[in-house]
Amino acid sequence: METVLNIIMNPIKAFNQLKVENKFPVITFIILLTLVLIHLILNVPIGSKVSELLFLNMSLPENQMDMIIQMTHKMRYFSILSGLVMYGIMLFIYTAILYLIALVFREKYDYSKTLRLIISCSIILVIGDLVNDILVYYKGIDNIESMYSVMLTGANLLTSVENAGIAIYLFLSYINPFQIWFVFLLILGFKILMDSNWVKSSIICIIYWLIVTLFPVISTYLSQVTLANKGII
Repeated sequence: METVLNIIMNPIKAFNQLKVENKFPVITFIILLTLVLIHLILNVPIGSKVSELLFLNMSLPENQMDMIIQMTHKMRYFSILSGLVMYGIMLFIYTAILYLIALVFREKYDYSKTLRLIISCSIILVIGDLVNDILVYYKGIDNIESMYSVMLTGANLLTSVENAGIAIYLFLSYINPFQIWFVFLLILGFKILMDSNWVKSSIICIIYWLIVTLFPVISTYLSQVTLANKGII
């Protein structure tokens, strides 16, 4: 618990502590997954509303649409569980991505330390997700107009999907205080844990952030374009 608080209030102390302790951060990992679980639970009504709006825009018979909506509702508990498991798995994948990038730069690397770094810094991202959930609930779930109207913490608020396009709008949603905080902590933590310099740590971590950010952006963009081309939405 102390490490989690230090990540927020005194990250230098937290990272120096992670550097000395050669063990898996069980408590931090449990706290992280607990916060993710809360986010997934809060996101169920939000996701249901977005799915309903998406289905309404599809050229589907009414009875088929009702069946899909009911099935989605019944699968909500499975989606929470699968989402939690997938998040845990992705932490190891994210660490592997950072590992490969560091290899390119021939950086002295310790996988276990970087896994602890990813887990610790991810606390900030999940806090950002929870803040976004709270803002969505504050505005009212009934006021959700599309999947894009639930992104309430990023630079995307300065424009619209129509003006910026899907890809740019999604990317701008990732430029928010929590993502910036995360990148700063990642650079600081990488420098301390890997005994690296500021320049190399910054380059490695920013490239990592761009990769893990652009992948969902491009995937979402391509899926939306595919559905649009088929006349489904």
